[in-house]
Amino acid sequence: MKQPDIEELPEAEEMFQKLVEAMPVEKRLAGLTLEQRLAGLTLEQRLAGLTAEQVILVLPVEVLRMLAEEHLQSLPPDVQETIKKRLRGTAQ
Repeated sequence: MKQPDIEELPEAEEMFQKLVEAMPVEKRLAGLTLEQRLAGLTLEQRLAGLTAEQVILVLPVEVLRMLAEEHLQSLPPDVQETIKKRLRGTAQ
């Protein structure tokens, strides 16, 4: 007698959902590419939780070059230094 596939069991979806919810987030995301992890998120959702300074740090160099000097000087010293390094092409 062949055992039924687990997917065919009526309660399989509910059991699977409970199993997934019980797993730590790190395990749920393990093995996924960055693109897979971000799929379905809006730009606002991707940036949620970041400070304005953190967002500025990920701007392309071309955009950083367009920022007004007054704005750059208003940023925290460590952010200013990181931006200066990126503009010089020495950021790591």
